[in-house]
Amino acid sequence: MLKNKEWDIIRHITKGRDNYIGDDCAVWDEPGLVVTTDHMCEGTHFDLSFMKPESIGWRLMAANASDVISMGSLPSHFLLNIAAPSKDIETIKKIVDGITQFSDKYDLEILGGDTTVAEKITVGVTMFGKKTAKPLLRSGAKPGDRIYITEPIGLSQCGLYHLKNRTTGFEQSKEKFLFPDPYKTRPADIESANCAIDISDSLLSELELISKASNVGIVIDLEKLPVHEEVLKTAQILGIATEQIIFSSGEEFSLILTSEKKINGLYDIGFIKESGDNKIEIISKNGTIDSSSFSVFSHFS
Repeated sequence: MLKNKEWDIIRHITKGRDNYIGDDCAVWDEPGLVVTTDHMCEGTHFDLSFMKPESIGWRLMAANASDVISMGSLPSHFLLNIAAPSKDIETIKKIVDGITQFSDKYDLEILGGDTTVAEKITVGVTMFGKKTAKPLLRSGAKPGDRIYITEPIGLSQCGLYHLKNRTTGFEQSKEKFLFPDPYKTRPADIESANCAIDISDSLLSELELISKASNVGIVIDLEKLPVHEEVLKTAQILGIATEQIIFSSGEEFSLILTSEKKINGLYDIGFIKESGDNKIEIISKNGTIDSSSFSVFSHFS
């Protein structure tokens, strides 16, 4: 049998799976799809000095699944691309194990992909889901809608901080960063929403995207934002306002939704209003807060 490191990785990806992977294309007759893609690069999106390889694979799947779920759909299939140095084959196998753990838990089927050599590890997924009768778009927010989030925000940023600094404790924050799960916060009645977006960059960034796409104003009540105890403690350690973490934390992979109907089990944090300037107002008991004072994540910054 010919020795081929690429084939070795492919066999590790496809072991135990009885399907048509191995041909030049996946053949699929499924109509009406939503499709997303995301990738993670070593040194930019993950750091193996404080992250287990399995968590990298899990996070990659969670990032893509979160996009599909935000459209009101559920993921079904995915393609996987891997680029890595030859010396990192065993690390890649562990990353794939994390991908497999996620896909097995939520019954996602791999269709194929590609592998190649590179100077640093890069892994990417393209994920598919069935299109719903009413996909949830960023442009769907309407004046009068309430704004909901599916869980308290900020744990991901806190987890990254405590992992990098090897802080003891803060286990929920670390777990949130390493193994986010967008399925856990998906509301059962998500179809009652008019608009949804997942929080991948930050709460503030996603609110701005909704505001511009829907051409509406947004009002957030600071007092209604849920605050997790570990976020509060982290803010105290860093000597910053708690809301700085809440508004700037990225890679939460949970949802913002807007709806004129009450969505049970979610946190109501504000409302949509008519506005020509797409302004985001953050109000507190002490007055209005300037949203530009919060730093947020930006690619290539």
